[in-house]
Amino acid sequence: MNKRFNILSIVGLTLIIGLLPSCGGKPTNSNYEETAKLFAADKSISPVMDECNDAFYNKTQRQLWPEYLTEQDAIDSLLDLKVYLVFTTRKLTPNEENIIKSKQHNPRQKPLAYDGLTLITNNENPDTVMTVDNFKKILTGEVRTWKDIYPESKLDTIRLVFDTPQSATVRFCTDSILNGEKFSNAGNIRAVETTTEVIEYVERHKDAIGIVGSIWINDQRDTTNVTFKRNITVMAVGNTPVRAVKPYQYYIATAEYPFIRTIWAICTDPRGQGSPRRFFNYLINPGEEGQLIFWRAGLYPAWTEFLERRVVVDER
Repeated sequence: MNKRFNILSIVGLTLIIGLLPSCGGKPTNSNYEETAKLFAADKSISPVMDECNDAFYNKTQRQLWPEYLTEQDAIDSLLDLKVYLVFTTRKLTPNEENIIKSKQHNPRQKPLAYDGLTLITNNENPDTVMTVDNFKKILTGEVRTWKDIYPESKLDTIRLVFDTPQSATVRFCTDSILNGEKFSNAGNIRAVETTTEVIEYVERHKDAIGIVGSIWINDQRDTTNVTFKRNITVMAVGNTPVRAVKPYQYYIATAEYPFIRTIWAICTDPRGQGSPRRFFNYLINPGEEGQLIFWRAGLYPAWTEFLERRVVVDER
């Protein structure tokens, strides 16, 4: 085969391709360059995504700009081709996948890490163990006071607080804990705007329980990831009080902690070397720093091997 090409023919072919009308959702150069600079993520995972984004920029000098939204708004941005990359705590539904494919984009979905949905309470509350059954009853309004759980408690009404009703945190409670049943509309259950406000509310109220992701309560001063923010108390959770554990990485890895959710990366970038696809690969590749960032944030990375070792301590 003759491998010599006529330069004029190549130029002509390029011009013809450039004049063809775009079809479906395939991006033109202009709208691709703008869209590829963005990614969307649920607000509840913003701390670790900021850290990942900074590390990616330091390595590649590719700048991506995050948009932190409710989980559904982030996914809607993907469906509308406003972004090519989102980070959520659920996969796309079959209908959402079909919408993306109808626009000639092929979604790639990969787990990044596992997070423990965490219950926090005020430091002055001595009752720091919660069973799964009792927490369900709090969500449905069947249990409203601390004395219903701890008869000797000096506290009265349980004030349950979470971030926005459209957040991934609320969806997990509804879908995975209550099996589709909605929260009680009792006055002791309330929503604020952000996870930061949830933590601040618990700090101010002795009788409060806050629902947050373990991303928010890991103490960055502790490189072993076995302590939490010292201005609130993390509750131990289990099917029974004896089996209750806190959301340490070990108990997430062994699935002994009952409230575990998956953080997903969903990418529809049509260009294999585009910034969204590069960032996506950076985070799922065990050889890259991305997975290590999730470990340092107190999560359990999805693309890592778990090795358990028994240690005998000689107390002589």
